[in-house]
Amino acid sequence: MLSNSADSVAFDKVAACEPQWTGLCLVRDVLQEGSGKVLLHAGPPFGDVQRIPVPVMNSLCIGAIYEGWAADRSAAQELIMSGAIRVAAAQDHDIVVPLAGVVSPSMQLMIVSDARNPEVRKYSVFNEGMVHCTRLGVMNPGLPRHLSWLNTEFADWVGQRLQQPMPLLPIIAAALADGDDCHGRTMAGSALIAECLRQQSTEIVPEDIDAFLNESLAFALNVWMAACSLMMAAAEGVANSSLITRAGGNGVDFGVQVAAQPGKWITATAPVINGAIEPAHEGRKALGAIGDSAVVDFMGLGGQVLNTAEQSLANLKPYLPADALARPAKVLSGTIAGLGNRPGATNARSAAANASSPLILLGMIEASGEAGRIGGGVVDVPVTFFEQVLSEAGL
Repeated sequence: MLSNSADSVAFDKVAACEPQWTGLCLVRDVLQEGSGKVLLHAGPPFGDVQRIPVPVMNSLCIGAIYEGWAADRSAAQELIMSGAIRVAAAQDHDIVVPLAGVVSPSMQLMIVSDARNPEVRKYSVFNEGMVHCTRLGVMNPGLPRHLSWLNTEFADWVGQRLQQPMPLLPIIAAALADGDDCHGRTMAGSALIAECLRQQSTEIVPEDIDAFLNESLAFALNVWMAACSLMMAAAEGVANSSLITRAGGNGVDFGVQVAAQPGKWITATAPVINGAIEPAHEGRKALGAIGDSAVVDFMGLGGQVLNTAEQSLANLKPYLPADALARPAKVLSGTIAGLGNRPGATNARSAAANASSPLILLGMIEASGEAGRIGGGVVDVPVTFFEQVLSEAGL
């Protein structure tokens, strides 16, 4: 039970949210007027472009090349370092992006809105699949062409199949029942979303689109990220509430926002990811926590549902704290009816009082920007961070 009345009020707002995928729009239509040449990244703002790690810089450069602002990496980086191309935190524009990914103005966004109030929205780019991915932070020469296909031909096909809203909580619940954790493991959810899209028309699915959907085992992740971001943000503006409303890492810093202080990032050094580095990458180092996908875990999925995600638990067991399965009861608030009365929404007060924290399931992105994903693991955010959050938020 919630011991703080403000947190109770905030959680009721979260629990009442009904996320649904309602359509697509261009990034430029969401950005503030006059934004000009801007690229968005995961996590809190860097503050200084000199702090941008190589994998994120690689993806930003890919974004600039895709937009036609630069011919190659060297030219793109020069524009970024000079300020001719600005960089900003995606969540500050109500967009979420995984790992070292990039968001640029010509990309399509999935719109996830609250069924009770469709004007309340969050956005995410498409998951790019398993081959050409900006989220890996490498200079993949095939990316600009793939991004063009994804944001035109594929987007057109998807948009035609979203004439009616797609309620997301029932699909998340079904995915959880099929063994997904909805962050590190998203295969069931991806298949369910693909089937929902296919069923919206009797037309034969084009071969390339059908193959992409079949092979994109993480396609659902970006949808779940937008849904979780929407639900968390429902608590924003509740005075004295410590519910976490935004969360993410940029590879250098990890940050959150709390309901009582919308717009204020509270940050610390990005914690390490505890996990196995694949044998082919032995000796390489990974960035600290990176990606906006932390919102999934902070909303009660991912590392908080390992008690039902048996395969995820088995894969991560060597890297989990002894009390991993007890963490949700210590840090989450209330229950979400649409998710089978599972607990949801991270409460900073509870985390600090119980000397506990939510576990975040993350891919490990190689720090030099050469190898991409080199493994996967879990982030155990230090309890001292939640004490810092309460202090800086004046709670």
